[in-house]
Amino acid sequence: MSKSNKNRKIMETYYKSISKGDFEKVISLMDENVKFHIIGESPFSGYWKGKENVYGILVPAVVASLDQTTVAFAENWKIMCSDDKRVTGLMTAKGKSLNGQVMDQTYCHIFKIENSKIIEVYEFMDTAQNERTLNIENLNGQSGVSGPMQF
Repeated sequence: MSKSNKNRKIMETYYKSISKGDFEKVISLMDENVKFHIIGESPFSGYWKGKENVYGILVPAVVASLDQTTVAFAENWKIMCSDDKRVTGLMTAKGKSLNGQVMDQTYCHIFKIENSKIIEVYEFMDTAQNERTLNIENLNGQSGVSGPMQF
């Protein structure tokens, strides 16, 4: 199997695991020092480095903002392209936030993969919708490092 196809399989596992709520599997696909670059200027945006920050602060703060009885992450997803180093995909998220706002989000992800681990993620979405639906208090004073995305 080519490296491009292996990378595609990793990302298929990623999206399928998110849709099932299997975050243990999602986390296992990440390098320990994974880097997340999230578009926008909110505290959720910016540069997040390491599993402990992404899955210990960022993701729990997002999830805590949402009514879990209504949320569906990665119900729809598609790999747009893959090569020996990167995979680009689209994913949806729908539901309601705890403040009553509707979330109907589409994400575009660019993943960088080395040694069968995700080492970098670039995430693009409707940032205004994130500001309406996500509660910054759930970050407990933490935030991504602000500034333009690093390439």
